[in-house]
Amino acid sequence: MKTSKKYVRVFAGAVCAAVMMSGAVNAESFATVKGGGLNLRETASLDAKVLGQYPTGTWITVLEEGETWHKVSVDGKTGYMMNKYLSEDTAGTTMYVRTNTGIGLNLRTKPGMDGQIITSFRPGTAVNVLKKGSGWYLVSVNGQEGYMSSRFLAAQNVSYTKPVDPFTATLKNINGGSIVNFRLYPGMKTKIIRTYPVGTEVKVLEMGENWSLVEIDGQQGYVSTYFLKY
Repeated sequence: MKTSKKYVRVFAGAVCAAVMMSGAVNAESFATVKGGGLNLRETASLDAKVLGQYPTGTWITVLEEGETWHKVSVDGKTGYMMNKYLSEDTAGTTMYVRTNTGIGLNLRTKPGMDGQIITSFRPGTAVNVLKKGSGWYLVSVNGQEGYMSSRFLAAQNVSYTKPVDPFTATLKNINGGSIVNFRLYPGMKTKIIRTYPVGTEVKVLEMGENWSLVEIDGQQGYVSTYFLKY
């Protein structure tokens, strides 16, 4: 079956016209409220019904971008917000990962615990804050962008360990055991990479009062400083 050139021209023209008439760009992204008390409206109009009001720093999902109004989703509600009150500016602030337990901080695909984990970073890691929001910051770490919980970011670096001139030590167990845990991060509840027998030689890279960063068989991880003999 042959398609007429006239039909193709008419169809293409209709598609182009539809694209030109649409004032929105379908691209889901995230933004934060600025200015405080921003209304979520049922339609893109100041006369439209108000579905809710949100304070500065609230994270919202931008579903469609428009010249004056963005179609957004927040707290399970979908509506419209004036885009001039939505912040997409970069902050350009350096902060540092600081977790109370020493466990690494997750970098997620979106603000919230339901965001997929991209990777995690150990305490003391410097991050570049691109956008601040309520509870979550958009950050850049080692070339990767994502979201981190703001409660675990500090303005100053409080590291659990400090760099030292590398030296060799051996593992011991002050509790009388025959093995020592080699962990991914400092802390008793962090992931155990594997266990090593007492007497294993390690290269000490950083030391702290309770935990030290060491290298064993070419892999870096943490052991309790009390379990090092040097």
